[in-house]
Amino acid sequence: MTQPIPSNDLRGLIASILSETRALLRAEVQLARRELSDSAARAGSGLLLFGLAALVALVGLCALAVAAVLGVAATGIALHWAALLVAIASLVIALLFALIGRARLCSAALTPRRTVNQVKSDIKAVKEMARA
Repeated sequence: MTQPIPSNDLRGLIASILSETRALLRAEVQLARRELSDSAARAGSGLLLFGLAALVALVGLCALAVAAVLGVAATGIALHWAALLVAIASLVIALLFALIGRARLCSAALTPRRTVNQVKSDIKAVKEMARA
């Protein structure tokens, strides 16, 4: 047979368990904070690299625009008119991208049509079942 544990020992055991649980929770919270801090630092450096990539891409686009201007000018068009033609073409392309992007972001394009139709069909079926 097992011997009963005195109440003082039982209280001490419970207090010890609670103390160890608190210490474990503190350690887990500290670990989570460290991991979040490391993740935030990694994300920050990733965003910095994306920013640098965007900057380098912008420089590349500018170089391509200069090359396009020089290519148009090589056909015999004056340099200032060639620059104007390339600028207008670039703005037209940018406008097309913006219009296509806006069309894809409008609420009608983002509406889940199949789901809405299915829900309407379900409501209609429930109403018919309720009538019967």
